[in-house]
Amino acid sequence: MAPVNPLTVFTAARTGSRVVRYLIRPARRLSPANLDLSGRDPWLPSGRPGERPGGTLRRGASVARRAAGLLVLIALGVLGALLLGPLLLLLGVGTAFGSDVAGWLLGFTLLLAALGAVWTARRAALLIRAREEQEGLVTLESSGGSGRASGADDEAGLLALLRGSERALPSSTRTALHATVIATRDALRVTANDLSLGRDAFDARQAAREDLPELLRTYRAAPRTPEADRLLLGQLALIERRMSGVVRERQRAQARTLDAHRRYLEGKYGERRDEG
Repeated sequence: MAPVNPLTVFTAARTGSRVVRYLIRPARRLSPANLDLSGRDPWLPSGRPGERPGGTLRRGASVARRAAGLLVLIALGVLGALLLGPLLLLLGVGTAFGSDVAGWLLGFTLLLAALGAVWTARRAALLIRAREEQEGLVTLESSGGSGRASGADDEAGLLALLRGSERALPSSTRTALHATVIATRDALRVTANDLSLGRDAFDARQAAREDLPELLRTYRAAPRTPEADRLLLGQLALIERRMSGVVRERQRAQARTLDAHRRYLEGKYGERRDEG
């Protein structure tokens, strides 16, 4: 029989450890930067004709991974019980015969067993409760001393609002919601670097944090009638018009700044004819 290469054993053990850590790792709550692992823009409308079922495949893969992780945790728990059971029995017998060393080792082993059981239970609970999509309407709560969420938090809330609300809306209002959310996102981006909270930045943040969530919450609580759809579309159009106006004005301001900088550079570095 050929001798076993220690390097091969070490490599296999390291690979197995990585696989186990991956399986028992809680699912990440996805943000706008990594929501779509397939590379698809997460802000694109979902459920379009001909769209690839990437979301369903990802959810299925996540469920399968979490199920495998639970099986790994169960296997680790059984293995730990098989290893610690005889040891605890032997230490218990030694303690019963008055051995102080056996008593200390028994207490230490029981502490390790308790910590392992708590860790396994918490990891299993995280795997069971993990959800990679935020469902329903999401509102951002202010926290900390400033009381203001960051621009990334505002975008994450908008994206969660879009994903959680578009499936509950009729097709006649879904397109309007998507256009309004995209306009609000763009307004948040163009006002993100404002040093002071001016009217444009204030309106963009209010639309993302309060106005849109409250509007959709009120619509979903009302009876589903053509009049409710009409009112929703009208209010979405108001928000979209204001947000689009913010974006257009900032784009015009940026264009004026660039043109002024161009004229400055032309006057400073442009070709000059020698006089004389």
